[in-house]
Amino acid sequence: MSTPSLQFTLVDETSFDAIPAPARPASRCQTCDYWERLDGTRDAPAAEAADVEARRSLKRNRLLAGQKLAGAYGMLVWRPDPSGGVAVGWAQFGPISAYPRAQSIRERYGGLPDSPAPWVITCLQVVPDEPEREEVARSLLRMVCEELDRRGITAVEAYPERTADPWLASPGPAAIYEAEGFERAEGDDRFPVMRRELTGSSGEVGWGDLLEKARPPDEGEEWPLPMPKGPSEEDLFRLPERPKRPNPFGDD
Repeated sequence: MSTPSLQFTLVDETSFDAIPAPARPASRCQTCDYWERLDGTRDAPAAEAADVEARRSLKRNRLLAGQKLAGAYGMLVWRPDPSGGVAVGWAQFGPISAYPRAQSIRERYGGLPDSPAPWVITCLQVVPDEPEREEVARSLLRMVCEELDRRGITAVEAYPERTADPWLASPGPAAIYEAEGFERAEGDDRFPVMRRELTGSSGEVGWGDLLEKARPPDEGEEWPLPMPKGPSEEDLFRLPERPKRPNPFGDD
């Protein structure tokens, strides 16, 4: 993914550390769990805090959770330079089920459509010293929407805040969304819900692709219905445990 002057990549293990600091002072994307937990925080932990590495590892794992299926939950925009490029912008997105805070916001607005369940863009940030800040943000948002369309997503929402400095809120300025075809579906000027319908028609990732990418390593006769390997025959008739969702009220 690229334009003549910018490059766009999905976040991965090697580029995770390159995510630039957001506009909000003292915040760090590599440890932020503001959207993943109702009691989460954007503030970076103190350098000597015992949980720094644990928070970084958890955040990285969350961003890469969809990597084996359709793709990671974040995108970087790079400005090429002689050293190879510097990341000047960042977007975080994903299914609304991955972000309890987004769910909580959305529940306040009864007029929003329930189906299809949207993916959400929780963060859209470009570094303050980027001379074409708004243009870069628009390009990044456009590429995110193209990526979601590639994955077959048909609706995307964002929840910006209109403040004196609209970049301080992690979703970035509402004006950027408006310029890229989002409409205010609910809310007011202070807390708008921006929504855009996607076609999903260019989706390169279908159910067949998802199943193929989820194929177990041994690729034996058990696929596509792997049988439980338990200590007794009773295990063949038990439902699998539900996936654990982030706990908004305590530790994961």
